[in-house]
Amino acid sequence: MDGYVAIALYNDVRAAAGHGSVVEGEAPDDALMFKEEWVRQELGARPADLCLIRVSGDSMEPTLRAGDVILIDIRASSPDREGIYIIRMDGMLLVKRIQALPGGNLQVTSDNPAFTPWQIKRADIDGVSVAVVGRVVWSGRRL
Repeated sequence: MDGYVAIALYNDVRAAAGHGSVVEGEAPDDALMFKEEWVRQELGARPADLCLIRVSGDSMEPTLRAGDVILIDIRASSPDREGIYIIRMDGMLLVKRIQALPGGNLQVTSDNPAFTPWQIKRADIDGVSVAVVGRVVWSGRRL
């Protein structure tokens, strides 16, 4: 389709809004079409820098619910502003709200108040045991 781009959807990869989902064998198995002009102007992103995964768990409710599809900008691997990010910790993907704090710490929060916030030091984000995969820039859900 002219003017549209296919963004890879990883149906088997889930970002846990809760206790974590193990990531193994990441391979896209589907795609969703987005208008290229919207991707570039509204999101300020290149289609090649985006991917889609699903949410599991309830820690980000009401903002994100289990089964929601989320669009991730993988260029945003250093949280320079508050937002919802995908974090990989010890092989598990988590979707959390991150806020920069003074002193090089990051506040990691769930939107569901039943979950306790925690902090991580920027220095601990080593790309191996802890990495910021990208920032969530869009979500879609079935009603």
